Amino acid sequence: MGRTQTETLTLRLTPEEKFSLQEKMYKAVAPSMRQFVLDMCMDGQIIVNSDLRELNAELRYQGNNLNQLTRLAHQGRVDVVDFAELISLYKKILLALGGDSDGGR
Repeated sequence: MGRTQTETLTLRLTPEEKFSLQEKMYKAVAPSMRQFVLDMCMDGQIIVNSDLRELNAELRYQGNNLNQLTRLAHQGRVDVVDFAELISLYKKILLALGGDSDGGR
């Protein structure tokens, strides 16, 4: 059974304080300001992992590249694509995340 959230906490901040909290939330890769503040208040510690931010950015770039190749293939403008470099990059990302280089096979 989940917890029922019936209480409200209102906090007034200066624009600078709010911006500072948003920066820290972004650095912590928190899913929401609510979760960030709750974790910070309850646990007293936020762990920042800048590697995840870099990995997310790289995955986004690679996803865009894959979408462009797919579009070109559907248009008939690309027949053969060498995915060796893309697969190599995905293996590096998987290793950085603690996975196996063979994708768990």
